[in-house]
Amino acid sequence: MLRQMPPLEAVEAFLAAARSRSFRTAAASLALSPSAFSRRIQLLERFAGRQLFQRSGAATFLSTDGERYLADVGPAIEAILQATNSLRQLDGDRAIRMATSHSMAAEWLMPRLPKLLSETGIELELTVSRDPERLRSQVVDVALWGGPTPDKTPLIDVIADLDAVPVVAPRLFDEGSPPRTLADLAGQPLIEVRSNAGLWRHWLRKAGYHGPAPAVAARYDTNQLKNEAAASGLGVALATPMVAERFLTDRRLVAFTHMRRPTDHSYCLHYASSDVRARIGVRTLLDWLKTEARASLRRYDRWYEAEKCS
Repeated sequence: MLRQMPPLEAVEAFLAAARSRSFRTAAASLALSPSAFSRRIQLLERFAGRQLFQRSGAATFLSTDGERYLADVGPAIEAILQATNSLRQLDGDRAIRMATSHSMAAEWLMPRLPKLLSETGIELELTVSRDPERLRSQVVDVALWGGPTPDKTPLIDVIADLDAVPVVAPRLFDEGSPPRTLADLAGQPLIEVRSNAGLWRHWLRKAGYHGPAPAVAARYDTNQLKNEAAASGLGVALATPMVAERFLTDRRLVAFTHMRRPTDHSYCLHYASSDVRARIGVRTLLDWLKTEARASLRRYDRWYEAEKCS
């Protein structure tokens, strides 16, 4: 008997490609190599007997047949996803797929996963990614990302609002001429994260700094690398709660000026859909994350108060 249904993984690739700027972006959203992704598209086109995409160099766009197929199959696949999510909720499935940054995963989430499992029974499957397409295509259920505090929306919950304090390596104090005031910043190498370029400028404005605009000496791909660079004496960084917690607790970073200012950035939990947000396990995860974040913020408060007294 001839197969009547196309392979679902090929249809999944088609939907990802239809919603993305390129096959490369779509492949990354499904954690596939570009060649493996292209094979899935070719498999579907052979099965359908139609060319679903027009290709022009690196650019791809839907053909007329592809647009017709998307209009017909898109709602059906969405119905499959919703039905699957409903079954997972009814079965009490506690596995939750989360995308997050490398630094959040390594510095804050991973050390807490055993506690999460023992207290809630939730098994968190982590993926290091900041690609929103992974949420839209429901490759992951939720994402814990930092960034500018967003406007209120049904698919985002704020976990923690972030302040920042400038920090340096302790050995700069041992050498006898540590920077102490905002004016001292003008001669200091500032370091920040590429994805948060401009955070130093924003913090300085909040602090009331009016001196010469200090140049950012280096930018790093992750908060973890930025903090390691500062702890190695390569410059002044902004320490925020949670991802800098280990560096502050171990005193690998110390405050050089006792000025704490809001960044207007937050860590937020993003949801793939309203159905995902309504899952019992996801609501439990949200409450747990908020509780853990509040504990981290209290530790940050205690660290800052101790620094002011030193």
